[in-house]
Amino acid sequence: MQKSYMQPIHLFLVFEKLNTKIWISKKLNLNHSIMLIPNNWFYAINLFIKKELLMSTSTLIENSAIDCQNYNIDTDQNSLDQNFLENFFFNNKILVFYNYYNYFLKSKYTFFLIINKLSKNLDSIDRIYSNANWLERETSEMYGINYKWKLDTRKLLLDYSKIESPMLKEYQTEGTQDVFYNIFENQVTATKNETVEL
Repeated sequence: MQKSYMQPIHLFLVFEKLNTKIWISKKLNLNHSIMLIPNNWFYAINLFIKKELLMSTSTLIENSAIDCQNYNIDTDQNSLDQNFLENFFFNNKILVFYNYYNYFLKSKYTFFLIINKLSKNLDSIDRIYSNANWLERETSEMYGINYKWKLDTRKLLLDYSKIESPMLKEYQTEGTQDVFYNIFENQVTATKNETVEL
């Protein structure tokens, strides 16, 4: 922990009741707090941040996710708890993160949430932060996350007929066939690919 708290102390008191893991980043920025929060408290915490006096100048700046399937990381025993990380990064989980910036306190905080790849349900916060609509649509499309109570669920990048999520590790990098227009036969031709182990 750093010597002086740059975040409001009552923010830490709220997260302490939720049994939340909190880290203070010393390498990136002294004003950067990183918190792992429960999924069922995510919407309520965002309401608290938006309505609270000192936190009301906060804005959402980024939202994305990480597929934790077969995720291997090298950790330093002095910086992080090894047992916690072994239980944290494991198969069939997606790590979703939201970055916020508080213009009044000039501080940044990041919320981490762990969701199951089988259900992939999370409450949408587009009613609290209007720019969350675009960010959550992209994350939903790339990682297949189902945002509950979302106002706009249209796709941004992929075709509407696609149900795959390109950023998941289970997504195939090569197709099973190549489709191209054959000018000699004047028709579309499909040829089956040979799979090669690398």
